[in-house]
Amino acid sequence: MSLVDAVGRYVELWRTPGVPRVMLPAMLARLPVAIEPLAIFLHVSEKTGSYSAGATALALFSGGLAVAWPVHGRLIDRHGLRRVLPVLALLHAVALVGFVAANQGPGWLLISSVVPVALSMAPVGSTVRAAWALILPPGPKLNTANALEAVLIEVFFVIGPAATGLFTGVFSALATTLLAGGMLVVGSLLYGSAPAVATMRKPDGSAEADATGDGPARSRRPWRVPGVVAILVAAGAAAAAFAVLEVAVPATVSAHGSTAATGVALLSLPPAASVLGGLVWGARQHTRRAVHRYLVLLAVALACMIPLVFATSIPVLAVCLFLAGLPLAALSAEEFGLLGRMVPKTVINESFALAATMMAVGSAAGTLLAGAVLGWFGPAEARLLSPVAALVALAAVLWVRDTLSRVDAPASVGSAS
Repeated sequence: MSLVDAVGRYVELWRTPGVPRVMLPAMLARLPVAIEPLAIFLHVSEKTGSYSAGATALALFSGGLAVAWPVHGRLIDRHGLRRVLPVLALLHAVALVGFVAANQGPGWLLISSVVPVALSMAPVGSTVRAAWALILPPGPKLNTANALEAVLIEVFFVIGPAATGLFTGVFSALATTLLAGGMLVVGSLLYGSAPAVATMRKPDGSAEADATGDGPARSRRPWRVPGVVAILVAAGAAAAAFAVLEVAVPATVSAHGSTAATGVALLSLPPAASVLGGLVWGARQHTRRAVHRYLVLLAVALACMIPLVFATSIPVLAVCLFLAGLPLAALSAEEFGLLGRMVPKTVINESFALAATMMAVGSAAGTLLAGAVLGWFGPAEARLLSPVAALVALAAVLWVRDTLSRVDAPASVGSAS
């Protein structure tokens, strides 16, 4: 595959009618997810004079998203993006007004006001993945779109903290929160009004059968579809594997005599590698079945994380971190692509929102467990949790391999991907 062919796949996707009108406003609406929580943490910490209060607010925000996003996904499946997103945008604007007003009250009120802000945040990321599954036919374009989505997530979470720091320094944490909220509101409205979103191919749930062939799928909840729980567990475990590094890497660097800030800087290596790996993966012409690709990537992710345990110096650790990040975006692309083929299209937004929630839960669990192991033993033992979590993800999918194989018919000529 030449560079021209690789670039050509992304150009072809961009030229698909309706794609730019969906992608650009969705990007505007998704970047705030990487800005708003951090800005809220900084503002609450500054206002109350307590980082613990800021951490509590951040935990409430994350909990609110975990509760709200699957519900939002179900509402979108039932009523459509055009109806639900404007309502969520309005509610989010009102919640931000309440957050500003709470600044005049006691600290507990300010912290509590974070909850409605989180509950009203639209799950734009998961709906975009669902939109591609409905707008684009199965084949190379859909897989390229899924890979690009995974890459964009990495880019957002690199840009987001940097933008938060910049805007907070120039203006304030509160102004940054409001700016991010405004981007989310405007982006959601533009994205929800895109013509391609309004004309998505939404099948009739009464006639649709789930991908495993177990009969009509009307009102079937995603977790009841055979194999879906395993995918959700794998998504959470993979997220935990990388979340562990957020705790273990700075501690490892500190143990080698450098500052923890150096360790934080090293954490930019996995996302950078993930962007590179995701772009290459999305540009490839795949001929193997999606289940096989997913299992191979899980095995590769496990193999790439094992060297982290044996990193004996900071330069070696840096190389290991870059290596560990290479399969991340590709893994996420195949994960959501396979999930989209498994579940009825009538619950696809809810399914993707559940996957996003499991990833958030996995990240939180990985961080907490890494902190505990770090305190009990040390950095090396904490790093060991990454390959262990990757092994859990691989084992979960291997356990239901036969079920997943029934979902994924052999790719036909011309649409293999």
